[in-house]
Amino acid sequence: MSIQGGFATQCVHAGRNPDQFGALVTPIYQTSTFAYPSTEAAAEDFQDLSTGFAYSRLTNPSLDVFEKKLAELEHGARGVAFASGMGAIAGTLISLVSAGDHIICSSTLYSGTHHLIHSTLARFGVQFTAVETSDLAAVEAAVQPNTKLIYFETPANPTMELSDIAGIVAIAKKHGLMTVSDNTFASPYLTNPLDFGVDVVVHSCTKYICGHGDVIAGVAVAKELEVANQIRMEGLMHVGAVMAPNTAFLLERGLKTLGIRMEQHCRNALKVASWLEKQPWVASVRYPYLPSDPGYELAKSQMRGGSGVVTFDVAAGLEGGKALMNHLKVCTIAVSLGDCETLVEHPASMTHTMVALEERLAEGITDGLIRMSVGLEDADDLIADLDQASKYI
Repeated sequence: MSIQGGFATQCVHAGRNPDQFGALVTPIYQTSTFAYPSTEAAAEDFQDLSTGFAYSRLTNPSLDVFEKKLAELEHGARGVAFASGMGAIAGTLISLVSAGDHIICSSTLYSGTHHLIHSTLARFGVQFTAVETSDLAAVEAAVQPNTKLIYFETPANPTMELSDIAGIVAIAKKHGLMTVSDNTFASPYLTNPLDFGVDVVVHSCTKYICGHGDVIAGVAVAKELEVANQIRMEGLMHVGAVMAPNTAFLLERGLKTLGIRMEQHCRNALKVASWLEKQPWVASVRYPYLPSDPGYELAKSQMRGGSGVVTFDVAAGLEGGKALMNHLKVCTIAVSLGDCETLVEHPASMTHTMVALEERLAEGITDGLIRMSVGLEDADDLIADLDQASKYI
């Protein structure tokens, strides 16, 4: 059901549809198929499989609640749930582009998305141009007669570079292009790209949407219902990266606390980033809500906080970064982000190994770069942990 109110109220109540027994918490509908009272009723559903419940490869009551809740939070028409963030990104792109089409994409992307666009889609005849989407002139210059859409992350993974959402949308509208934005690092609590005119928002729900590190999931939320239905039919039903009902249950539970979690993530991250930029062993720090960050003014205009991710470059390079990470006691070495626990990772040797060295360095992913997903611990404890580990650099 649609619910009016603030973000926290929507997190708790949006999308809920109490079942016949009045269960307060949405049940897990662990079923592959659904019974019909008559062939006529079945035939009616099969005229438009984007509505109703026919088969759980298409949708399911557990997923339906999650999809509607996230669509409300992102101010979209409808969400489409996927088994992973990459499932959502791949499902969206293969639904919207065809052989011979051209994509403009961020040069700095999550490595899985980078591979999907640079290699997988390219093998099927989809062309691309990678540019710094933070540079609007470069984005416009990349437009070709066969350009179909612009794909970008903001903040970007792992550099935390921002792209001007409104500026990119203006270019897209001028040339009749679609826009797809990865909002994983911000979450709908901090940014709503659809409000700026973006057509589709994607998330790796494994991160902040879940918030507890116990699911793999993704979602696409479209501004227009027709686009959402296109993604559901082409990118989900006919490819099959389907979210499990139990995953939807855990995601809806996680969403209920998204607002209060993001407040603490942002508060902690800003405190940690402010401390890091004063340390002699740190060459640089990127955090959107840090006044010294190049994207600070843009962040203030399109975000309501800086996210929980901080990236910093250890001046001593690869060996210095390894020494720091290996001596952390509170922070955990692990990929992913958005968990209650603080996670640190080394993109050059972990998440971005699929990106060629030259590209990686050009994107600012140096050997000494560390991505820190600041958790919900006491910020002073995280700072103390970094401080003691820095003695080993």
